[in-house]
This record gives sequence, C-alpha cells and structure tokens, in this order.
Amino acid sequence: MLSFLLSLGLGFGSINLTQLPAHQVEQIAREVMTELEAEMRTKPSLIVTERPEPTPLGALAYANGKCVVIVNTNETAWAQWGRFLNENNRSHWPQIIAASVAHEMGHCFRESRSFVANYEVNEDEFRGIQNTGSFGSKPEMVYKQELFADTVAILYAKENAGSDADYVIESMIQAREKFSANDPTHNTSRMLSRLIAKDTTRQGNETMGVAAIRLLSAL
Repeated sequence: MLSFLLSLGLGFGSINLTQLPAHQVEQIAREVMTELEAEMRTKPSLIVTERPEPTPLGALAYANGKCVVIVNTNETAWAQWGRFLNENNRSHWPQIIAASVAHEMGHCFRESRSFVANYEVNEDEFRGIQNTGSFGSKPEMVYKQELFADTVAILYAKENAGSDADYVIESMIQAREKFSANDPTHNTSRMLSRLIAKDTTRQGNETMGVAAIRLLSAL
C-alpha cells in the first residue's frame, strides 16, 4: 500500500517535469535514503517510474522490513509538488523534497507499526477524523501513520536542513492545515504545532523512530 505525504488536494499551483526534473528528486531521495539507512532493518530501494497513483512520492513498507521508495513521474501526480513548491520558495525546494522523502521512509520504520498499535488519539483529534468513512475503513489508523511519518520528517529537517529547518517544517504544517478538508485523516497540523514547540533533540543513542514515539507520547 502506498503512503503519501503529498496526498491529493485542490487549489494549488502545478509543478511540471521541466520545472522540477525527475532526476533531481531521485538524487535527493538517494541522499536521504543513505542518511536514514541505519534506521532500517534492510537497505531501502528506490524506483523511478510512471504509476497511476495521483501523487509523486510514496513508499511501500513490507512486514519483513523491506522499504521501497517510489518517485512517480506521472504528469498529473507530479503537479502535486505544487502543494509545497512555488517560485517564491525555490531556494528551499531541495530541503522540502528531502523532508518529504524522510516522511515516506518514516512509514517503513519498525517503530511506525508499534506506534500505530499503541498510541491513543486524543479526544479532540479523534472527533476530527471519526466521520471520514469515505476516506477508508480505518481513518484513525491512517491518521496515526501520517502523524508518525510527519514527526520523522520534522526530526529529519531539524537535523539536516540547517537554518532552513523552520521554514521547511512550517511549509509542511501549513500544507496539512490548508488541505485538511480534502485530507482529514492527514490533518496532523495541530499536533505538529504542539510538537515543534517542544525540544525535539534526540537523547543519547536514540534512533529517529524511538525519538518520534517518545515525543508524540509526551504531547
């Protein structure tokens, strides 16, 4: 099953393959995958292909720990980059794309499964997703998967985006909030805003996945 940060939305600017070549996204994805490889049970792999899904980036997470990151060059899907990328933030594109790749890899972390199984969504958040039957049979599960992966993306940006980290993180949170009506199970903006108000520094030899669970459990 594909899991996407860049899920379908309306009312955004389009990005095409000329403005953002596939090889640029592929290069960034490979760099992020190398950096996060230690978090995985098995070495992740990357596929660049044209698929029918409406989103340009995703990951297949297998029960045995295998992780396949997918760069989808379908032109309609590629336009979805416009949820984050525009001419005003072009200098931040590499960091925003990198955080998006980290999000997808977060779905493959071993801690993602335990988080989804054990985390209890608070009452306010649950009310926002409980009536979303048209978005799948398990909206609460999807919400928890996205919340965990978004937290991984935030931790990655904090540790790798330097002075651009705050801008990258805020762009992600704003996109979640802006398209909440289309993606109610993906609207993690409230929890992410609470998260970034805390100290997100990893402790000792803590893995990124363990840190994500600790931070979210403390909110």
